[in-house]
Amino acid sequence: MLKYFLLLFLLGGCVPKHNPQPIDTKFDENKRDWAEVYKLEMKAAVENEDEGAYHFFFQEYMKLRIEQYKASKQNNP
Repeated sequence: MLKYFLLLFLLGGCVPKHNPQPIDTKFDENKRDWAEVYKLEMKAAVENEDEGAYHFFFQEYMKLRIEQYKASKQNNP
């Protein structure tokens, strides 16, 4: 009897009360700081000795910085 109670408890104990939908998440793409995201990912890659991830995020970081540099040059000639 205890086995069945434990099994029922484990299977039914963590059931969400509602079904979350993507619309439940409020996300503003303009408020995301991609440079900071890339830096944190590069740090994680170094900590995990993941050379491929480091190179990927470093390239993405440099593309972003180049775009920011070009945009600042166009705004301030």
